[in-house]
Amino acid sequence: MKRSFSFAGAMAGLLVVIAGAMPAGATGFCHLRKTADGFVALRAEPSPAAKMVGRMRPSDEVLIGEGEKGQWVEVTWWRGTERLDKGFEKHAGKGWVNRRLIADDCG
Repeated sequence: MKRSFSFAGAMAGLLVVIAGAMPAGATGFCHLRKTADGFVALRAEPSPAAKMVGRMRPSDEVLIGEGEKGQWVEVTWWRGTERLDKGFEKHAGKGWVNRRLIADDCG
C-alpha cells in the first residue's frame, strides 16, 4: 500500500508532540506583565542598556525562543492579536526581554 505525505497530518502530529512536552494549561505564547510605565522594552541584546527595538504592551504576545542569558530570554513579538489575524510571519519584532516581565501564562 502506497502512503502519501500529508502536510496537514505532519503538522497535527508535531502539535501533539509539542503539546505533550508542555505542562497542562501551559502555552508557548505568552503575555507580558503590566508595568508602571505601561510597556515592556524589547531589547536588541540581553541587557537593560541595549538598544530598545520595541515597546510591547501587556495585551501583546511573545513566543520564547532558544536564546537565554541569565534572566534574559530571546522572543518573537506580536502586537495584540496580530498572530491570529495576520499569521505567524507578520510578527512585530524579535529581541530580548527580562524573564520577570513575562506573565505566568507561559509554558
